[in-house]
Amino acid sequence: MTHTHNKIAPKNAARVFRLDQLPLTEVRPGFARTGLRSDGAVTTVNWFEPGYRSIGPHAHPFDQLSYVLCGAMRFWVGDEVFDVQAPSVLYIPGGVPHCAEPLGDERALNVDVFAPLREDYLPLCEHQGFNA
Repeated sequence: MTHTHNKIAPKNAARVFRLDQLPLTEVRPGFARTGLRSDGAVTTVNWFEPGYRSIGPHAHPFDQLSYVLCGAMRFWVGDEVFDVQAPSVLYIPGGVPHCAEPLGDERALNVDVFAPLREDYLPLCEHQGFNA
């Protein structure tokens, strides 16, 4: 049996979400995102346009895995700088100040996975129809 994209399904049902079809929220000009969740983690799907500039570092208590799936990004993590090319992943420990910008002339696609669950990002996931 082949399954297609299904936005609303019971919590325990497998579902497929097309990243290019999810609703986007513009965070700032040149930076838009959406989100997906499970019981224990939140994932943000972030699109960065060429030339976008970060507003500076921030920190949170959540461990973060930052997957660069298209393009390239520069991450500032604590006192270190990482230039990350797709397809790669960067681990950012909870509590460490960090920020990121796209590199080059290509739109960058970055997927961040946060654990434990980031409740402040749950509004990004409402389209998912997830009933915890």
